[in-house]
Amino acid sequence: MSGAVTTHGHPAMHTRLGQHLRRAVGHDRNPLCRRVDRAYSRLVTALALALVAALAGAAGVGLLLFRAGAHDAHEIARHRHTVTAVTSGPAQPDDLRAGGARSHAQAGWTYPAGPGTGLIAVPAGAGAGTAVVIQVDDGGLPAAPAPSSGTVLSNAAVIGAGAWIALSLPVVGGYVMRRCRLERGADLEWESAWEQVEPLWSGRR
Repeated sequence: MSGAVTTHGHPAMHTRLGQHLRRAVGHDRNPLCRRVDRAYSRLVTALALALVAALAGAAGVGLLLFRAGAHDAHEIARHRHTVTAVTSGPAQPDDLRAGGARSHAQAGWTYPAGPGTGLIAVPAGAGAGTAVVIQVDDGGLPAAPAPSSGTVLSNAAVIGAGAWIALSLPVVGGYVMRRCRLERGADLEWESAWEQVEPLWSGRR
């Protein structure tokens, strides 16, 4: 008996996808192929197609998010301007327990909208009079820089991967449930056939 068809009464478990596809559409000429094997091949083929469809959908979501994120980043960048601020006092660590890894200091800067002052991020240990390049908005206030292309891409990739997982989970769950039913049916079919064959095989009849 060919191992590509049955294994201990269960549907084939080590068959290549191409053979599953041929069997699913009825092109498998193996005389030992059972109805449950064809049902299992249709299930495997459906699983593969559903996962590919889920991947395509997730990729579409990721692409849309990347385009939207890139557009937003471009709009933010249009309203960001680079200026040089000069600290008016020493750097103060944000958290002494962190060893002063991040620090801020009061500083002043000049921008066409007018002179500005405020608390800005500076290197740890920076003293008064330290020049620091910062980003400001159209009003001359400190502002976060626009997200980089790498950040936009990574965010879209993470969300796209999450979407693929969310779409795939119910598909895989349905596959597992259906496969368990097929295996139970295969066991019952094998037991029924064995009850008829065993007496002849053992010579008790």
